[in-house]
Amino acid sequence: MGYSMNKKSSKYLAKHFKGSVENKTILITGGNSGIGFESAKIALYLKMNVIIACRSQQRGENAINQLKEEFPDGNISLMIVDMSEKDSIINFVNEIKEKKIDIDVFYHNAGVYRLPYQLKYNQELVVLTNYYGPYLLTNLLLDYLHSLKHNVKMVFTSSIAANWATKKVDMLEPNEKVSRMVRYSNSKLLDAHLFKYLLDNDKENVEYYLVHPGVTATSLFNKAYKNKTFVSCATVFVKMFGNPLWKSSLSITRVLSEDSVPGKFYGPTHIFGVRGYPKENHFLDKKLKNNSDIINKTKEIVKL
Repeated sequence: MGYSMNKKSSKYLAKHFKGSVENKTILITGGNSGIGFESAKIALYLKMNVIIACRSQQRGENAINQLKEEFPDGNISLMIVDMSEKDSIINFVNEIKEKKIDIDVFYHNAGVYRLPYQLKYNQELVVLTNYYGPYLLTNLLLDYLHSLKHNVKMVFTSSIAANWATKKVDMLEPNEKVSRMVRYSNSKLLDAHLFKYLLDNDKENVEYYLVHPGVTATSLFNKAYKNKTFVSCATVFVKMFGNPLWKSSLSITRVLSEDSVPGKFYGPTHIFGVRGYPKENHFLDKKLKNNSDIINKTKEIVKL
């Protein structure tokens, strides 16, 4: 695996990663920064073909240039998609189909965190970006993925914040009285509901996984809080009790490893899931039962 990378990451992979994913293709939404960017490093280290999908051409190109400095022989490409824009998602899926991109792993990583309340297409922006966007993209792409002659791993991203979601169909409706954190928590529980629904109802060649990163400081974290003193204190707290970014990014390795089990939920388990290396999680099991009302309401809202 002759590429350089964080020594602790490479040590973890040497001990725990099984099999080979060389020359397989992973598409990572939001792969230009944070956990997506670190996950791209892991994939390149494992000699995968990496497609970064993000909103900004410039930020995407900057990310690829950085990755090529570390992995000069890596196969890295860029696609553009805005997970809050229906037309952008449609164009993105059409481009995948037209280019006949042979996807082995589709990683739903892109997301936003604790934004001020704002509506777009009559939906609250955090839930729109984190849940409705992936729902639409997945449903538009599934027929194409089913046509591929091999299994495809599709990965959704949840969070320990899902523990604080409202757990009702009402969370699909915009509500300015709901706090920023609860709106984010709702979106992460909804992603888990989507994972569980697809797991239970799509019995073809797509294998579904759920991951979470634990608690880590990313660019989303810095954007979410404007008080610099709070950000500084919170960053110290995260460094003491949460995961460093490289460790939070290891959850995808549990999916990529040949001993992964389709339908599992992987992420840190130490101290209520805040930190640690990725293992199998069960903290959302009870919350994901009887989710047909959630999905049926989503179908009414998102017109395919």
